[in-house]
Amino acid sequence: MSAPRPRTDLLFAGVLVLLVPGYLLLPAGHPEELGYVAVVGACTLVLLVVAAASPARRPWLPLGAALTAFCAAEVEVAHLSWTGGRLTPSPADVLFLLGQGLQFLAVLRLLPAPRGGLRRGPLLDVVLVTTSVGLLFVVYTVLPALGGPGDGLLTRLVAAAYPVSDVAVVFLLARASGWRSDRPAALWWLTGGLLASVVADVTVAVLTAAGDTDPPRGVRLLWLVFYVCVAAAGCSPSATALGRRPAAPPPSATLVRMPLLAAAALLPPVVTVADHVVPGAGDHGLALGFVSLVVVALVLLRVGDLLRIARGQAAVVERLADTDPLTGLPNRRAWDAQVARSFVAAHASGAAVAVAIVDLDRFKAFNDAHGHDGGDALLVAAASAWREALPGAFLARWGGEEFTVLLVGASAEEAAVRLHAVHAAVPHGQTCSIGVAQWDGSEVPPAALARADRALYRAKADGRDRTVVDRGRGVHPAVPVAG
Repeated sequence: MSAPRPRTDLLFAGVLVLLVPGYLLLPAGHPEELGYVAVVGACTLVLLVVAAASPARRPWLPLGAALTAFCAAEVEVAHLSWTGGRLTPSPADVLFLLGQGLQFLAVLRLLPAPRGGLRRGPLLDVVLVTTSVGLLFVVYTVLPALGGPGDGLLTRLVAAAYPVSDVAVVFLLARASGWRSDRPAALWWLTGGLLASVVADVTVAVLTAAGDTDPPRGVRLLWLVFYVCVAAAGCSPSATALGRRPAAPPPSATLVRMPLLAAAALLPPVVTVADHVVPGAGDHGLALGFVSLVVVALVLLRVGDLLRIARGQAAVVERLADTDPLTGLPNRRAWDAQVARSFVAAHASGAAVAVAIVDLDRFKAFNDAHGHDGGDALLVAAASAWREALPGAFLARWGGEEFTVLLVGASAEEAAVRLHAVHAAVPHGQTCSIGVAQWDGSEVPPAALARADRALYRAKADGRDRTVVDRGRGVHPAVPVAG
């Protein structure tokens, strides 16, 4: 018996619980910076070692490379802080942005598109979320950073680059939520870490645009959460579930996607209101109006897509409700509806209508001899053969071994002639008996079928393997079809 696997998810959850008070209790200055760099380095090392040690976790190596670039950038930031150097723009920014690019490629590999490509519905979801959140990032982080009171154009460009990379992260997360029906723990860890980094980067961009280039401790704590969560994702037992191309999910909304789409749709109008209500929020009416128009158009497209799916699913349900699951023929419900429509149309046009009941002879004996599977196979084969033998007729399974036939435009005698083909098509050497009745022009459908059933019993009593016609005042037996 193998030893139980360590609960690495719980281990890293404990690390996160201890990290918050531990980091906040560190004295400001060198102890805080050393503790921060130590956690970043440890997380990077853990992810690299785990990914390199297991072939199943090799897809996580590019993300380990991204963390390595981030770790080198954090070391450079600590060095600049200790020596009084300029924090931005600096070589650390180059390493951070390099890490952002590597991170995008790594997550793209860990969360590949489903087999068969991205369906229209999930694609609209991704575009909706990315457009709503992305353009708001541009309005509230990129544009202020470019026009902020920085030391120069390079400083402003660097400050604007971080939220742009975060838009790519939002795209990846929206993309993953659009098709993954499974939610492994590794995906939750990775999502939590990426969201923490997005919040931290946006906060820094806003502060930098306001002239504050020294991020507060709370922002650095969010970055630590990012590193720990990414390391936890790579070490999670479910990490091997990522990196494989998933099957395409059914085209439906999920509990995860619906709140996400609702938030994305409401975000632009909410912020537009805030622009006019909150003092000092800014004036971005034109940009937000454009965002709102784009989002509304995407929502309308998505609603149309969902309506199309709903109509298709309703048609499938209706078809299943009217279909016999064994033979694929119309069932009794579909028969009742079709006969009622045909009788109404025949009453208006004066056309003749005949109904018939077809019964497999000695089916119980066949079923006992060949088992239920053999009996089912006979029913399926008979249904298929009779469907081909009666083009233009409405053939349904009435129940058990009984089938019903509706022939519009045929008298009882004409129907009996056409039904000779049914006798000839009975599979597996079996025979059938048939009762036929012609609608009298006024009786309800069950009455006509009852007369056909009476004729069927006469056919059974006369020796089976024959067709009997009911004429209303009695029955007229046809000659046996086979010797």
